Amino acid sequence: MCGRFTLTKDLGRFLEQLEIEFPPQLAHPRRYNVAPGQPVMILVADPGLRVEIAEWGFIPTWVPYDAHARAVINARVESLSERKPYFRGAFRSARCAVLADGFFEWKREKKGKIPYRITLGDGELFAMAGLWGMPHAADGAEHPTCAIITVEANDLVRPIHDRMPAILHPEDLLVWLDPKASERNLFKALEPYEAGRMRAYEVGLGVNNARNDVAECIEPANPGATGLFD
Repeated sequence: MCGRFTLTKDLGRFLEQLEIEFPPQLAHPRRYNVAPGQPVMILVADPGLRVEIAEWGFIPTWVPYDAHARAVINARVESLSERKPYFRGAFRSARCAVLADGFFEWKREKKGKIPYRITLGDGELFAMAGLWGMPHAADGAEHPTCAIITVEANDLVRPIHDRMPAILHPEDLLVWLDPKASERNLFKALEPYEAGRMRAYEVGLGVNNARNDVAECIEPANPGATGLFD
């Protein structure tokens, strides 16, 4: 599962490489502890590439947006291959990519659950494969929503958790967003990201509280430590 992530880097260069125009106020998001139910930044192609703000908690377009709607933060890749009805339409025609520069997972130990932040080795931005929906409330208002697709953990993440988000390689990002992409290429893009190109480090327990959205959430709990996850 992926239940928290970060987006602290300047988006300018990343989006310029995709030739996406974006409001200057979105250039420096500085999110240190993004939690379900909060607004997140996604890329969509309908038809051209653009940035959309969506609520993290997917509700299909055909489900009314109300208190009874089942919002799902993660969609297992296995659910897509099994064509589960809740995700089937979005997988076919409403794929998105969620922007991030790290995500959190918790490792179970005797002393409790220990949080780790996992990033790319260079600490740069990346895109997580996702699905999005546009359900309508009773008053007709549209509410963009999204979920992050998860896959089996790679060798780096597995000692911490058995699942991880589907991180897209730069060459796979446009494939994932292409409405004409074949299922074969889509599932190929969802293979677990290489462990050797990522790193993980323990962070403080402050990240456990979703109200804490401060830089301390991404600071190493043990600065200078060496070991399996460094």
